Amino acid sequence: MPGFMIHIAIAKEYAKKHQEEIKNIEEFIEGTIAPDYIPIENKHISKSMTHYGIWGDWTRDDQIIHLDKFLQDERVDLHTAYWKGYFIHLLADDYFDRIYFRQEAKRAKKNKETFHHDYDCLNCKIIEKYKLKTIEKIQKYMCCIEETPKYLDIDKIIQFIEEMANINLEEKEKFYCMKSHNR
Repeated sequence: MPGFMIHIAIAKEYAKKHQEEIKNIEEFIEGTIAPDYIPIENKHISKSMTHYGIWGDWTRDDQIIHLDKFLQDERVDLHTAYWKGYFIHLLADDYFDRIYFRQEAKRAKKNKETFHHDYDCLNCKIIEKYKLKTIEKIQKYMCCIEETPKYLDIDKIIQFIEEMANINLEEKEKFYCMKSHNR
């Protein structure tokens, strides 16, 4: 899964490109960080719960986010910026883990490591490139280290952010709703 600053960069870029859709950027960003922040704030809520799936070892093939279950949740209202932010977070996690950075994750796991140090190495560059402000409540969970990341390449991260910022949430919603009806 991407680190907080990657999620925030995606949210900011998405909101910039979809101004007619995202009226409340703060609420959108709040939704974007919620799936990772809620389990930090409340230890009784797991990432499996906030990510609507199986969570844990993110290099396993059986880790999954059930986007259709998210869309069926009666609390979810994709007319609000918060839930749109939440949805784009889950989509970003799914794409990041299954598509973009699968091989990097497997290499890190082989070395008994994660991406957390790489996120700390990339945060400064992401903040600078996207002119981001850190959010006070997550600031203590983030570092900014001037080192070279071991597994993640900044250019590939930027490509990922840009692709996620161009995603069509309405199309994705229809796709995952149809997918759940076809089961």
